[in-house]
Amino acid sequence: MKAQRFAALTVIAVSAALTAPAANGQTKLVEGSAESGRSMALLACTGCHLVAPYQPFKPVYAPPPHPPDFKEIANRPNTTAASLQHYLETLPAVPENSHMPNLLLSTQEIRDVAAFIVSLRDKPAAPR
Repeated sequence: MKAQRFAALTVIAVSAALTAPAANGQTKLVEGSAESGRSMALLACTGCHLVAPYQPFKPVYAPPPHPPDFKEIANRPNTTAASLQHYLETLPAVPENSHMPNLLLSTQEIRDVAAFIVSLRDKPAAPR
């Protein structure tokens, strides 16, 4: 009886050890550099978006609907680094009504811009 129990526990332990790294590898998001993303966004996105309150000039895109500012995008409840990366990776398929140009960003630039946008999210208030 003890041998069967030991064998069953061994099988469970080995299975857990073998599947845990694979599961973590599949869900792990490669993060970008928010600082590099800020620099890229200030160069590529300020013509239409308010990227940061300290950007060198106001967005010039005039007709409504106005593109959302990056802080607004960051604070949307469904915005994650992964969702932003997916959106930016699929820019050649931009919906017609978005008016967003088809930028050719490298994978690392996409990660960096996504990291920057997520970094703009409002921080939750500290408990009192």
